[in-house]
Amino acid sequence: MEGAFASTIAQSLLVKLGSFAGQEFCLAWGLEADIARLEKRLSAIAAVLSDAEQKQSKNNKIRFWLNDLREILYDAEDVLDEIECETLRRQVVKTTGSTSRKVRRFFSSSNKIAFRLRMGHKIKSIIERLATISALKSEFNLSEQPIDCGHVLHEETEMNRSFESFSGLIGRDKDKERIINLLAAPSKVADAHPFVLPIVGMGGLGKTSLAKSVCDDENVKSHFDLKMEACVSDDFSLKQVIQKIIKSATGERCADLDEGELNKKLEDIMKGKKYLLLLDDVWNEDAEKWLLLKPLLSKGADGSKIIVTTRSQRVAKIMGTVAAYNLSLLGQEDCLSLFCKCAFKEGEKELYPNLVGIGKEIVAKCKQVPLAVINLGTQLYGKTDEKEWESVRDSEKWEEEGDGILPALKISYQRLPTHLKRCFLYCSVFPKDYDFVDLYLVQFWMAHWLILQSSNPNENLEDVGLRYVRELISRCFFQDYEDVIVGATFKMHDLMHDLASSLAQNEFSIISSQNHQISKTTRHLTVLDSDSFFHKTLPKFPNNFHQVRSIVFADSIVGPTCKTDFEKCLLEFKHLRFLELLDDSEFEAFPESIGALKHLRCLYFGSNTKIKRLPKSIFKLQNLQALAVTGEGLEELPKDVRHMISLRFLVLCTKQKRLPKGGIGCLECLQTLFIVECENLENLCEDMEGLKSLRKLFIAGCDSLISLPRSIKCLTTLEELFIIDCGELDLMTIEEKKEEKIQPLSLSLRIVMFEYLPATLAVPEQLLQGSAESLQTFIIGDCPNIEEMPECISNLKKLQKLRISDCPSLSKRCQKGTGEDWPKIAHIPKIKVDDDDSGEETSC
Repeated sequence: MEGAFASTIAQSLLVKLGSFAGQEFCLAWGLEADIARLEKRLSAIAAVLSDAEQKQSKNNKIRFWLNDLREILYDAEDVLDEIECETLRRQVVKTTGSTSRKVRRFFSSSNKIAFRLRMGHKIKSIIERLATISALKSEFNLSEQPIDCGHVLHEETEMNRSFESFSGLIGRDKDKERIINLLAAPSKVADAHPFVLPIVGMGGLGKTSLAKSVCDDENVKSHFDLKMEACVSDDFSLKQVIQKIIKSATGERCADLDEGELNKKLEDIMKGKKYLLLLDDVWNEDAEKWLLLKPLLSKGADGSKIIVTTRSQRVAKIMGTVAAYNLSLLGQEDCLSLFCKCAFKEGEKELYPNLVGIGKEIVAKCKQVPLAVINLGTQLYGKTDEKEWESVRDSEKWEEEGDGILPALKISYQRLPTHLKRCFLYCSVFPKDYDFVDLYLVQFWMAHWLILQSSNPNENLEDVGLRYVRELISRCFFQDYEDVIVGATFKMHDLMHDLASSLAQNEFSIISSQNHQISKTTRHLTVLDSDSFFHKTLPKFPNNFHQVRSIVFADSIVGPTCKTDFEKCLLEFKHLRFLELLDDSEFEAFPESIGALKHLRCLYFGSNTKIKRLPKSIFKLQNLQALAVTGEGLEELPKDVRHMISLRFLVLCTKQKRLPKGGIGCLECLQTLFIVECENLENLCEDMEGLKSLRKLFIAGCDSLISLPRSIKCLTTLEELFIIDCGELDLMTIEEKKEEKIQPLSLSLRIVMFEYLPATLAVPEQLLQGSAESLQTFIIGDCPNIEEMPECISNLKKLQKLRISDCPSLSKRCQKGTGEDWPKIAHIPKIKVDDDDSGEETSC
């Protein structure tokens, strides 16, 4: 990995070692002296790492030394992780008590003396290796610098700008108009069917942004019955392309359909319809593959049209039925305009003429590529120090030999703080065009110890991680950002992905139909072709998997031996921390061997519709922090989930009617809980008061849910509550009856959202009243039987935003100035009511 990041890894290790000092388990196992010696040895090396990392670019010996050191530090992380895991395991056995012989047998308690000897030996080996490598540092004349292992609070770039304005469409009006005219032209008898228009240009010109803008134009949409899109990217798979087109048209993934069934479904979707299809980022130069797809796309009505974006003129010749539209470089004046829009706060450009002059020189070096202009502009946003602008203009990266990566992107990466560099590079384990979700990505980073604790005691690791995400978005390392209140989604431009992959290449491997190689230094693995992985990579490189920490299966795991293959694969990954299955698999029960992955922190099943049962062994995973099980749902989530005492993030889809007491309600570390698409679920667990750390609760698509437990009002740490699309749910079931003594609540809710709850007759007043000192956003939508606002809303002095939609009676009562409930809500600064005559957000 570029830069080795030895100083960052050493810093997080020292923090971890410091937290171990004086711990009961270290004393009990006699490891305190070993831990202290390791900490002392590591501190001595860490003092020179900052200087070493600055000098490595001009000294290969230092670079190789840092790489060797990094391997030792990774091994040290594994040892500390093993100690932590054993501590958690013993904690579970201890808290279950002597009455639970079954639990003690389940966890097969290990010998304390044997464990202490084994760990002592491993720590001693690491200390010796550190001593050997430390002796070499004198050759490099490295200077010591102070080490800050305390809490870190990083500066955050402002995110108050619209990222749509950085789409790169400045100066593309004529291009857009020409392409629209080509699409809108009436079809002729002699025209090929389907009509295929390639848009060709180098990476970073804005081909995708332009094509999407064209497809979204009302003048274009009105000519077509159906609009679809699919990102094809590097590894062309006919099945995956068809699945993406179907998903774009219907929302269905169709992961369990075979090739013939997929073809038939696509034909049914297109039959008789005039469609517009965008095939984005096509690299395939094999004409035979296109000839297999083309007949399937000819099933639409006459006049159907396809836009293809590509960097390759050969692709354009193979696929195009008309001359390619060659997208030119952006005009110099447009580039400068785009740069200034990104670099200056509104109205400040005129205040800094010297900076504008330096900006012109920077733009000239970007060679009229919009992505480069946008990226460097956002790096300099809000910066007024001329030396900082000059450092970008005069960077040595401009002169480096071309490797396909834009120099501007390398400069942007170089300017990132170290903690963000590593987070960005780790994103290359996800395939191109991956749909990132901020909450999931943060858990991935946490699994790899990439997030450092804030100095703010009220801010936990998840909060810090979300700031990291916002910072990378504000610097345009991510794009297509969309805030959906519950979280945020975004993507990585393929050139950004190329940058991350090139810098992280010796630790990250991609298995595809063309590449079956994996090196001994591989720590993170992406599987684009599972058949190649199971039957070529695994047999050929059996000893190269023990160090792998992340694996993402982007391809479905199917075939007669898929379960056996997958089980064998799991046994190889001794130090796995992250496992994601993006696509479907043919096995209904996850392999029992998952229980051996004691380092595992994140397990995501994605839309894996066939997983019905979790193995009992999964509840041995005391280190597991994040678990996401969606699809059709588990037959049940057993009570043994309570043994997963580190779980902080849970996404659950189950076929149960009731969540049992003594299960989820015992997860004291759980911070985020999503309960989704549980169509049979009638009741949640009654012991929700046990969720002492819960901050976000999201319940959606639970059609049979009739009530919420009153214990939900005991969730004093809960900050965000979303209840959506639960047709039978009456929220008033959580309210105390009027004749009962009502205890005042002390809640921490900041955001409350109720949508499509037709059985709810009133807003739960006690819930709102209990959040009088914290509630900032309240959203009610499609709750037609809620007729009035509760009186207590006038007491919510912190409430900043109120939105009401599709609630006829309530909307009428909340009309500005004239509604009966207007006096109750008039103090709220921002109000949006759908039936308001203005149709706009009211600022009071």
